[in-house]
Amino acid sequence: MLTKKTTDISIAAALCLAILIGAFATAFSAETRQLPAKGEDLIRVKVYNLLEMANESHVVLLSDSDEKMVFPIWISPFEANAIYMELGGIKPFRPQTHELLKRIIEQLEGDLRHIVITHEHENVYYSKLIIAREGAMIEMDARPSDSIVLALKFNVPILVAKDLFAAKSIPVGDENGSLQKYGLTLQELSPVLAQYFSLGAITGVLVSDVRMGSQAEKDGLKTKDVIVEIDKVPVKGIDTIQNVLAKGAAETTVKIYRDNNYIFLTLHLKGI
Repeated sequence: MLTKKTTDISIAAALCLAILIGAFATAFSAETRQLPAKGEDLIRVKVYNLLEMANESHVVLLSDSDEKMVFPIWISPFEANAIYMELGGIKPFRPQTHELLKRIIEQLEGDLRHIVITHEHENVYYSKLIIAREGAMIEMDARPSDSIVLALKFNVPILVAKDLFAAKSIPVGDENGSLQKYGLTLQELSPVLAQYFSLGAITGVLVSDVRMGSQAEKDGLKTKDVIVEIDKVPVKGIDTIQNVLAKGAAETTVKIYRDNNYIFLTLHLKGI
């Protein structure tokens, strides 16, 4: 038999649930507005890479379809972990925040169509969730990091305003030829990227990926290393490294900036 105390707790829980559902229903039935840009003013992107930075910060790189340019966005470890899990198909034992949001949207008969990263103001990016519900298209403000996680969960397009992508994107390093064989993916260290990584006036190229089991990994290179010298030559871009590799030397020495220190590594290039 239920006691009065148990009954009161059940009623309170039901009341809280009703208030929560009502609040979300109100949000979804908000006034419908125009998209921030027309379709031709948007570019579709995909998650290209995730870089772990100092102090447990992360940067997600969004690339165009040709993977020639990437758009970096600074995100927190929580959202970075959620993106990692989505990309890896990892399902937590209990639903975490983004999975809970997805279930709430679905329970309220909403359908996330796409997300749009709309603009930047004072180094902060803004985005919107575009949700279809009861015949209306509804926009909801959200952080880009949360929006990206939900886009991956719903398997819907990630869009960026073309003018924003053009202004903030940077070239992708050449992944072909000797660099790919060696197992190294490099990224030009533009002023924008240097600012994201708090590298100040350091020049060089960023190691954005090291293939597992590759010679690059065996030589000790790590993601987010900055190669500042190779064969005692200052690195001004990826071309500098490619020119050294083209000489066909069996090994060479690089100067690396890592965790606020400079270190030297020997790269074994035989057969590269």
